[in-house]
Amino acid sequence: METESSEWIDEVLERVGESGSEALEDWLVRFAEEDDARRQAVADAVAIAVRRLAPDDEPPTGPDAGVWFALVAAADRLYGSGVTPMGRLPFAGDSILERLVAEARELAPDRTEPGRRAAAGAGDALAGLAVSRQLREAVGEAVGFPIVPTYEAVYLYEPAGSHVRTHLDARDYEIVFHLVLEHRPPADGSGGSALVAHLSGNPEPARLRFRPGEAVALRGRGTIHSWKPLRDGEERILTAVGFERRFS
Repeated sequence: METESSEWIDEVLERVGESGSEALEDWLVRFAEEDDARRQAVADAVAIAVRRLAPDDEPPTGPDAGVWFALVAAADRLYGSGVTPMGRLPFAGDSILERLVAEARELAPDRTEPGRRAAAGAGDALAGLAVSRQLREAVGEAVGFPIVPTYEAVYLYEPAGSHVRTHLDARDYEIVFHLVLEHRPPADGSGGSALVAHLSGNPEPARLRFRPGEAVALRGRGTIHSWKPLRDGEERILTAVGFERRFS
């Protein structure tokens, strides 16, 4: 199956390089509709293609602009796109946030590469939040349908210079919940790094910033997105918790 999936990804990427924008969107959706394995392969191929089209996170102009918007639309049709700020969660008060911050600091990797995001697996505090009924219901309400956990949850550590480039999230993060635990703003006094989400039908991307204690629900498998580079002096710790649509 791995070899077959790789061949499908290659086929999709070849089509992306050859197709006009209008034909491309419909072809991708038809190709993906045959089964879930092809659907996943199309999403993986789109993730590769958008990184090539936007190596500096800026969507292409000229002839490639139509291809870009076709990929944005196809990802939305296959998985649904959207980003919903959730603000402060009523069930995650100061005591829970303090536990999460303490656990994140305790589990922080001993070695990190300068300018690169690092991750650590969940401890008891984050694992408990990730499978809680309150969080499941809150994220489900934010995205507009019932969800179930994928049991994937990590802490993310972002030093100055770190940068999450344009991408689609992996299948275990079809829907991802981010909670910002700490954020030291940049030395230049600007607002700092933003989440940039490209949504179908919108010519301009959404740009969102979050303060410590604030959360966001992102349909990460169907939303082409990035996190802008952190500036000098800027640091951030946040969570990533995975969910998927509940069909039963």
